[in-house]
Amino acid sequence: MSQLQLCRTDPLVAVIYDLFSANMVRVPDSRIRPLSVVVHRDGRSSFRGSLLPLLTEARALGVRPATSELTDVAGRRSRRVTLDLGLHILRGFLKGFGLPSAEFASGLGSAAYLTFSFPAVRRVAYDVSALGWALAGRCIDRQNPAAAVVFGQSRYELLLIDSVLTSSQISVVFSSDQGQHLNVDTSALNQMFASVGAQVNTSGDNDVELTLKSAQDLTFAFTCVRLFLDLEGRITAMPPDNRLRTLGGDDESAARVRYSPDRVLLSDRPGLLSWDR
Repeated sequence: MSQLQLCRTDPLVAVIYDLFSANMVRVPDSRIRPLSVVVHRDGRSSFRGSLLPLLTEARALGVRPATSELTDVAGRRSRRVTLDLGLHILRGFLKGFGLPSAEFASGLGSAAYLTFSFPAVRRVAYDVSALGWALAGRCIDRQNPAAAVVFGQSRYELLLIDSVLTSSQISVVFSSDQGQHLNVDTSALNQMFASVGAQVNTSGDNDVELTLKSAQDLTFAFTCVRLFLDLEGRITAMPPDNRLRTLGGDDESAARVRYSPDRVLLSDRPGLLSWDR
């Protein structure tokens, strides 16, 4: 999984990465849903679709996710970044919304910076305790070829998406250098994104806000937990798991308990992630 790194002090990034322990994706995608599977090894991650077809019994789990509005995320904008970096970030978002980006910069005139936000953010999440109850005694099917990567000597970690952050909108504010008039071609932007009902609003001489809409909610961040398996493929644990031990301290023979995090972050720094093919 490749990553476009973001600043940890960014107001929007901080609440998503640090508060929710969520991984942000570069291309928002409606396929990323709770109970989807990610496999991970040596810093590489792949999205593998639904968990249920991987189980020996493909019956429903009998638990439902809860949906909530996240006003603390929807009300936050990213920090202001230079136009070049901002457009690099924005192209991934536009791809997720199914929108063109090739000619996008031509109508931005003297814009030098941009910020972005996701209005009307919703969180769809399973209660981890209820999810653990539903998975108790369930097995990953060793006969399913798609599950082969989680068995054997070079096995991948099996990660289960338990919650997603979604939005059907993205808001981008363009601004100019202080004291310089912003001459963004708002007519060109309206025409370029007319198919998705784009709204272009101006605020004084220095800000232009572009709001884009999707026909469906798109996942722009997700959280996941790790599933631990025995040799037969039975799901035996979900983090936190204090039975994991590592060597540490001055005495290398002395083991200390290492607590797994409640959620798995796929990178040690916040960023926009792209799936490995």
